[in-house]
Amino acid sequence: MMAGRTRTSKAEPVRTCAGCREQDAQSALLRFAVREEAPRLVPDPRRRLPGRGVSVHPRRACIERAVKGGGFARSLRGRLDLDVDELVALVVSRYDSRTAGLVSAAVRTRRVALGADVTKAAIHDGTAALVVFAEDAAGRRQELTSMAAERGIPVMVHGTKQELGRLTGRPELGVMAIQEERIASELVAVASRAQDISEAE
Repeated sequence: MMAGRTRTSKAEPVRTCAGCREQDAQSALLRFAVREEAPRLVPDPRRRLPGRGVSVHPRRACIERAVKGGGFARSLRGRLDLDVDELVALVVSRYDSRTAGLVSAAVRTRRVALGADVTKAAIHDGTAALVVFAEDAAGRRQELTSMAAERGIPVMVHGTKQELGRLTGRPELGVMAIQEERIASELVAVASRAQDISEAE
């Protein structure tokens, strides 16, 4: 969970959260791109969309404050055409898309172990940087979760077995291990932000 203020380096830009009004490192905030057409705000987690932007901490509480306190309206110079739940759903959708893209990247580079047996082997030999379960995975989930915990390997949940299967070229997939450290690290960060922004404080 993200809490408190993030330390910033001198080189990193600082932005003000439109919700809590605290200043923080640009990387610690979620950018929304401001558009003329509806929806007026579009989540831009990778900061790649053109035009003006407004930033908030990636927490539901800060989005709520930005909506109810007028932080978003000031940036839009007018009325907001989305409510808190709609904005949160848009953000979670973007994070889900990013997660799918990262998993696909790991598959393309063949830095994955697909299925329970090879995931167990990857955990055992230390090549697993992250274990990903489908929401509806059962079977050996407890065994693999315990093994990962013993070795300090993070675990996350994403999609259903069918959804993980589509990302990896299989009909279904219950569990996989990401073996690329950079991709695993970004997946953990994206999953954490998606959880934080979905939860009411």
